[in-house]
Amino acid sequence: MSTTPGPTIEEIRTVLADLARCAATDEDPMLDPVIRAGVRRAVDELERFIPGLDTPPDPEGARHMVSAAGNALLAGRPRIALARALRGMSYSPHHPELHYLAASACFELAATREAIALLSHTLWIHPGHEKARRELEALSAFDGGDDFPRPDAGPSDESGDVDRAA
Repeated sequence: MSTTPGPTIEEIRTVLADLARCAATDEDPMLDPVIRAGVRRAVDELERFIPGLDTPPDPEGARHMVSAAGNALLAGRPRIALARALRGMSYSPHHPELHYLAASACFELAATREAIALLSHTLWIHPGHEKARRELEALSAFDGGDDFPRPDAGPSDESGDVDRAA
């Protein structure tokens, strides 16, 4: 049995940049299923790479995208916020604030499973990220804890009913 290696970090960065372009140009009020699947897959694949082991390719660009994504969310433009956060992740794949901002944008775009995966990944990168922890704890309390992962749990959802819960 042969095991196919997963994508390289450079390939994941390219996918994140492509997802950013797609998210920015999509005009559907809901997040496109292809973008949703791409976000989930990218987050899953990023867990194969240890945060902080490699220097991010463009940390300064990532910092600018944090500001741009945050400003877009404040302006009520979640699709642009998601595009900027994804673009920033292509510059710095393990930047916790970019994952958090992408999660916030996904919540606004009714992409709950992706938002929860991104919040969980934020805590995987930076266990002390207070905003991500509070949001996951609030979701767990709101839902009774059945469908939402605990803040220390992984991003997977076995039931597939998380979107319906939102």
